Amino acid sequence: MIQRLIFIYLLIFTVLLACNSDSDNQETFNLKQLRADLINSVEQPTTTLFFESIQNLHTIIIAFSNDISIENLHKTKEAWKIAAGTFSTIEPYNFGEIKSTNIQTAFYSWGANDTGINEYISSNKSIDEETINSLSTTYRGLSAIEFLLFELSDQETIDSFSNSRRIEYLMVLGSNLVTKAEIYKTLWKTSRKNFIENIQTGINGSINQIVNQIYALLEDVKSFKIGQPAAIEKTNTPDAEKLQAEKSKFSLTLIQKNIESIKKIYFGNANGLDDYIFSETKNTKLNDKISKTFTDIENTINNLNSKPLKENIFDKPNEVKILYDKIKYLLLLMKIDVANVLSVTITVTDNDGD
Repeated sequence: MIQRLIFIYLLIFTVLLACNSDSDNQETFNLKQLRADLINSVEQPTTTLFFESIQNLHTIIIAFSNDISIENLHKTKEAWKIAAGTFSTIEPYNFGEIKSTNIQTAFYSWGANDTGINEYISSNKSIDEETINSLSTTYRGLSAIEFLLFELSDQETIDSFSNSRRIEYLMVLGSNLVTKAEIYKTLWKTSRKNFIENIQTGINGSINQIVNQIYALLEDVKSFKIGQPAAIEKTNTPDAEKLQAEKSKFSLTLIQKNIESIKKIYFGNANGLDDYIFSETKNTKLNDKISKTFTDIENTINNLNSKPLKENIFDKPNEVKILYDKIKYLLLLMKIDVANVLSVTITVTDNDGD
């Protein structure tokens, strides 16, 4: 009887020791550090570059207004492309207070109301920031500037700016973007601490919000930046005018910038979502799958880069469909696999029912 009791005690002791050992070997993932790294190493530099690009665009627009020449027009077009590109890098950060203000829509709501802008310039209505702010977002922001700079040939554009109201409209659009960029920068200054300190695990949690926005942006890229213009979704006829940045022929580059920015969040600099996923799964299977998908998307974009997307949707529909499918696959990985591993609730609804 005593020997039996000793055996039972030894067995219990061994089990407890094993449990304690397992507990000691499990490292607790530092979620607060992840949130801090995403802000300090990824979001903050991205926001800074965007703010600087908007300031630079405004400065170059002023220089162009003082010397309306082909050379300065080219400089202004290039500054617009840089600003539009950096806007694409901030799109994954449209959540929380940023989203509630709709400020990203104020920066770039494509496409521009070409007829409405021309009619406004031809009218005798005031052209100032207050008035511009009262107009629909399709009358202002980066899309309106794109229309003014890229709609016509270079010489026709130069000639069009002999109309003083047209150059005045362009200048106010530039200054209005700077005003909005300052607001955006301030919003992030006041939101960063909340993002880092947010310990909620539900739909209002920081990681939940950022995964949801990645998913929402991928859905926009899939459906609105590729699917519908290329007649993969909802129509059988390609329509280049539905593309983002169709006039500047910059559509594919903006998609590329979206993907690069999402990838930077996922893999981080010091810390990324991949580290959190590894801590939960204890393997690299999902991260490897997502890494390969990013590479596949990048390679497909590079294969299409010899021509603008507005031409590729007609000339290379199969290759465009491949890009669409690979982005759709990444979207599904985020929606299902990543969301499941991180216990994230996807609260946005996709457009095609997938």
